[in-house]
Amino acid sequence: MRIDLRNQLAEGMDNLQAWRSRYSKSEYGEKVLLNVFYRKYSTFFMWDKIQNSFNGNVLWNDFNIGFREMMNLYQNQAVQTQPILLQLLSEKSNNPVGSVTYAGFSDKIRGAKQGKNDDIEEIEFTYLHYLLNDQLILMWSAFGGTGLSKIDALAQMSGVIIAETDMSEYGKVENIIGQLCTGPYLHENYNPLPPL
Repeated sequence: MRIDLRNQLAEGMDNLQAWRSRYSKSEYGEKVLLNVFYRKYSTFFMWDKIQNSFNGNVLWNDFNIGFREMMNLYQNQAVQTQPILLQLLSEKSNNPVGSVTYAGFSDKIRGAKQGKNDDIEEIEFTYLHYLLNDQLILMWSAFGGTGLSKIDALAQMSGVIIAETDMSEYGKVENIIGQLCTGPYLHENYNPLPPL
């Protein structure tokens, strides 16, 4: 993969360490998953803006400028997502956000509350995976704003050229980037935290 994610992975690990200190063992897993879905809903709500960077026009001449712009858009969206997150998770827990549902983690949340370290470690890995994946989606969009097509932007990030495919839905893009970028990166660089 051509994108260096060391800083993002370190940030994620630092967040997990801070939350381990802040929350009790019984609430920790659920709090981490709340953060996963906070990020995912924020990305989902700005999906049209992400897609608009692939309109064929050059929106910025430098990837870094574009990435900062996308991060600013994300941060503004996150402020709007935060007050409605719990309601969304309560009323729409079975609705996919990208390619996953909050309800799909109910067994892991239950296991984490009971202190099952395998479930806690899986939740932590899930957090890191989607943290990196959603950051990579913003990077993909930033490359799009430099005038690259969706496929060329993905190739710029991953070093892999794929056949033309529909990349208009969050879940599809999430899966493609997860397979080509996030998964391989974590496979080489992820080390689980010690058990709680």
